[in-house]
Amino acid sequence: MTYLELYNSAVGSLENSGCDSPEYEIRELLSYFFGFSRYDLSLKRNDSPDEKSENAFLDSVQKRCNGYPLQYILKSWTFMDCEFHVGEGVLIPRDDTEVCVRECIKLIDKKHMQSPRIIDLCSGSGAIAVTLGRRYPEAEIFAAELSEKAYAYLEENIRLNHTEKNVKPVKGDISVLYKNFGDGYFDVIISNPPYITTDEIPSLQKEVQFEPKLALDGGKDGLDFYRIICEKWLAKLKKGGIISLETGEDQGKAVSSLLISHGFPNVTIVKDISGLDRAVVNNE
Repeated sequence: MTYLELYNSAVGSLENSGCDSPEYEIRELLSYFFGFSRYDLSLKRNDSPDEKSENAFLDSVQKRCNGYPLQYILKSWTFMDCEFHVGEGVLIPRDDTEVCVRECIKLIDKKHMQSPRIIDLCSGSGAIAVTLGRRYPEAEIFAAELSEKAYAYLEENIRLNHTEKNVKPVKGDISVLYKNFGDGYFDVIISNPPYITTDEIPSLQKEVQFEPKLALDGGKDGLDFYRIICEKWLAKLKKGGIISLETGEDQGKAVSSLLISHGFPNVTIVKDISGLDRAVVNNE
């Protein structure tokens, strides 16, 4: 097949599978497998790829039709202008998390923190920790992650983004790791913890089913990790420190209530552009 025939066939396959943006995704795959730039399809429309590359491309299209995440095929994804390597075993960085990160940045800048001590709980790929590490090179940032597979990506992404000097990966369970730090040690606690209810996970879109359940399952009511953060980690925050927690779209009140009950009365629910709960931050 020519490149144009490949493109048209692949777009049609993704459309039939229910993909929301088939043309965009196929162009991403053309770039990955054939090195195409934006205009190469027009220039090479009547050329044909070698058989090995064509088969690899077609295999990837079939994977996408079956719901396998595009990001896992491409092996990397961009979050807030930083590149992150991703694959099976690590949660894919999402735009939703920008709300949590941007609110944190606003508060750090508002408080004029020059070299804050930050901990990113349930760090996964390191999207939050690395982004903050690049913005605040004088900060001391800890990125806590339990999963072996995710931890490997975390280490890789710290190196990829040249933040080895100020972002330190820490392997372990956050329900135990708090013992490694003294009370009042941190200026900032930030997290995108697992927050999907256990019963809801089987009904999530097919792409999400390929992502690690460990990074998704927040327990019966989706609040297990928020309870751990409140019970174990809030004492590690300095007076006047910053809390920024990503939440599910209907969890703002519940997470706010947990923080209030643990001595943080001044909290704000931050919504995304769709008007859905997306983060809870303290505004002391």
